[in-house]
Amino acid sequence: MKSIKTVALLLLSLSLLGLNGLTAAYAQKEVKISAWTADQLYVDYFKTRTDEFQKAHSDVKITWDFVVKPDAPAAVLQAIAAGETIPDMVGMERKQFSNYMKSDILEKNFVDLTDLIKDPSQYSSAKLAIYTYKGKLYALESQLAASVFYYQPKIYKDNGLEVPKTWEEMVADGDKLGPKGIAQDFVTDDGDIFHMMLHQRGGLVFDKDGKFVLGDATNRPLAVEVATLLQKGVKNGTFTPVLGGDVWNGATIPTLYRSGKLLGTVMPDWWSSCCLQPWLKAPPKALGTEQAPAEGAPTVWAVGVPPVWKAGGHKTLTWGGTGWAVSSQSPNAALAKEFLAFAYLGEESQAQKYVAINNFPWMLAAYKDPRVIGLADPFFGGQKIGEIYAQVADDVPTWYPSPFLAGFYKGAGDNLPGLFNGSITPDQFVDAVVKVTQDGIDFGN
Repeated sequence: MKSIKTVALLLLSLSLLGLNGLTAAYAQKEVKISAWTADQLYVDYFKTRTDEFQKAHSDVKITWDFVVKPDAPAAVLQAIAAGETIPDMVGMERKQFSNYMKSDILEKNFVDLTDLIKDPSQYSSAKLAIYTYKGKLYALESQLAASVFYYQPKIYKDNGLEVPKTWEEMVADGDKLGPKGIAQDFVTDDGDIFHMMLHQRGGLVFDKDGKFVLGDATNRPLAVEVATLLQKGVKNGTFTPVLGGDVWNGATIPTLYRSGKLLGTVMPDWWSSCCLQPWLKAPPKALGTEQAPAEGAPTVWAVGVPPVWKAGGHKTLTWGGTGWAVSSQSPNAALAKEFLAFAYLGEESQAQKYVAINNFPWMLAAYKDPRVIGLADPFFGGQKIGEIYAQVADDVPTWYPSPFLAGFYKGAGDNLPGLFNGSITPDQFVDAVVKVTQDGIDFGN
């Protein structure tokens, strides 16, 4: 009897050891995916999709290590230069992606995502082109980033004006609104403001082969035309200049919105989520200003298609966008790539992302998904703004990347204030931008 008890105890001990071993082994399968981004909204969206993704991966426990900071893409570049470990996933703002094209950084550090797009015809070619390098796709775009016109309709109505259909009409309306201190849009010294208007007009800075073409016989006249309208619009009050970080962090734009002195803004979908709605829903003191809406000032906003160019071009214009890339150094690269495809591709995920964070889809089929075109936004009086985005979604200009794009942004950013204040002519502005960009190319900057 004693020997039987001894054997039983021994078997029990071995069994417990085995269970402990299994528990330890299971605990070791927790996978923490690190992700760096400049925008909290992407973190919010990833969290909404994690549980569903987890169900298909019962062998691991997926957790996240998110870092949100404005300079996230630049910080990753610095880490690469220093030979440090980079996060598993990186949200690259479209402008920053061009900096990753230098010194084969993409090829050496990031996963080729080309195989995720089974049928490129299902997606916006413009959004694939932005993140393509040497024929390979290195990031998946977050949104179409097609611009619309966010505006206060009462101001136009009270002044006997229709919502302008062209940029030229908008500037003509400025002759009436400007003297009253009412601007219809803002401009800034970020090169993107010029870049997006040029592309809408049909011009290019770099072509599909990466060649710098801004100064050639086709694109230079278009650039001068855009610069001329910008200068004229600032002069008559159509556009109000807001420079530097004041666009994103200052009280100028929220104050002008609230007072009715800035009746609208032509911007992509993300402007509504990041800026317009948060600014106008927040108490004035939270924005660092005591400015409250003046008595009788309009508080109702609407969304319409953006102005187009009278002489031709595209239906819309685009600024920004964030492409997500996966580090090839990461031990979790395969899982991160799979999650990115799950969360970003296909009609279901594109629609869910729009509902969650107002990122309009860049998959063609999702443009007409009832959840996209049927979603009513109470901020815009119940307007179904997806219907407006869908009207321009099939004609988004293509921005071709280049490792020398930073030179263009420096040239444009440095010279836009002079264009706005009239100290340089539109021709001089374009020539200065061309020179600075070409110098960067010649010297390999």
